[in-house]
Amino acid sequence: MIRKSSFALRAASASAAVMLVLSLLGSGWGWLRAEAALRQQLDLAIAAEAEGFLREYEEFGLRGLALAVEAYTRRRGPLFVTLLAPDGRPIAGRMPEPPPALRGFANLPGTGERPSLRVLGGTLPGGARLLVAADLTPVDSAASALAWTPPIAGGVAALLALLLGFIAAGRMEQRLAGAATAALGVMEGDLTRRLPLSGRGDEFDRLTATFNALLGRIEALMQAQRQVTDDIAHDLRSPLSRLRQLLEGALASPRDAERDAAMMERALEELDSVLASFAALLRIARAESGVLREGFSSVDLTALLTECAEVMEAVAEEAGRQLRREIAPGVSVLGDAGLLRQAVVNLIENAVLHGGAHLVLRLRPGPVIEVEDDGPGIPESERDAVTRRFHRLDRSRSTPGTGLGLALVSAAAKAHGGALRLEAPTQGRGLRAILDLRPHN
Repeated sequence: MIRKSSFALRAASASAAVMLVLSLLGSGWGWLRAEAALRQQLDLAIAAEAEGFLREYEEFGLRGLALAVEAYTRRRGPLFVTLLAPDGRPIAGRMPEPPPALRGFANLPGTGERPSLRVLGGTLPGGARLLVAADLTPVDSAASALAWTPPIAGGVAALLALLLGFIAAGRMEQRLAGAATAALGVMEGDLTRRLPLSGRGDEFDRLTATFNALLGRIEALMQAQRQVTDDIAHDLRSPLSRLRQLLEGALASPRDAERDAAMMERALEELDSVLASFAALLRIARAESGVLREGFSSVDLTALLTECAEVMEAVAEEAGRQLRREIAPGVSVLGDAGLLRQAVVNLIENAVLHGGAHLVLRLRPGPVIEVEDDGPGIPESERDAVTRRFHRLDRSRSTPGTGLGLALVSAAAKAHGGALRLEAPTQGRGLRAILDLRPHN
């Protein structure tokens, strides 16, 4: 059912009304122009005929003119011609009810015996008068016929506009009904619903595709939010439970300064672990939300990685590792310096904690950042899983960490339009973490 408030129907009705108004205005203008043009042609024909009779008068005199007028009348020419004596008595020709003295052109309204006439009158030497006239009825009929053409065409166009409006309104109602059904499904919680596409590639399809992309983004954000909630509920339960047990044990035990201090230190360690996890989750959420892109600026990656290497070389030495740098000069990127610094530090810390004795920090134009080690590496089947929040390999559960380091690196890469890849080095064992900041589709 087409609603009265349908935009297509309202547009078609407005178009039909405009067409009707324009056709009426065009009808009046066309009638005036057509009548003026036809009368001008008629005046030229009358004047030409009168000029011919005047030449007869100049050559043969009044009697010759009278003979020419009689001959024209017998031939029943298209014009009325009459020759009047000075006293108004007809000498030759025919014209019902000749007008009184007339000079130049004039319109004579019709009477019972005479149609409407266009008359050209003149006085000859001696007082005789020559009148040449034409019937205006064909001119008026032709002008009226031309005047009716725009209203008829406008009426037909208005009817077609209304018909097309009804058809367009029906199709639009069908498309909007499908979109409304999908939107109601989304409102009820089904974030997988998408607005239907017609496949025509028109502006409605482009708008629908934009809304579908928006719904996909909302769905991804909601899934990420649920994932964060689930991760927090699952992975932070253990440190909070241990903290509670510590405090309950401390309350149940007799007061002892040394034991209480030790328990307080352990409690603070657990709290630091929880706070570090929350801070990492917040950074990941900010990176995945895309809000950081609004503040992107040019970042000198060469200087940033050099600074990270200088800081982390001491950390690697304390852990018995050796960090080597291969940093290309003059490499920059549009991004968030703090997030990129955290991502690089996380990659190096991950290699220090779980990699081998030799580490390499590499920056190549592109830009591409690599951290490579010669440790045990990560099985290929686990490489996608370790970039998820709180996921840790079995052998790494005894080492410090929250399981959020690589998840933050992956989120930072996506926030900059890039990607994080984990692969085995071309030679030997170990792991190569590649932070590819080149735009990815």
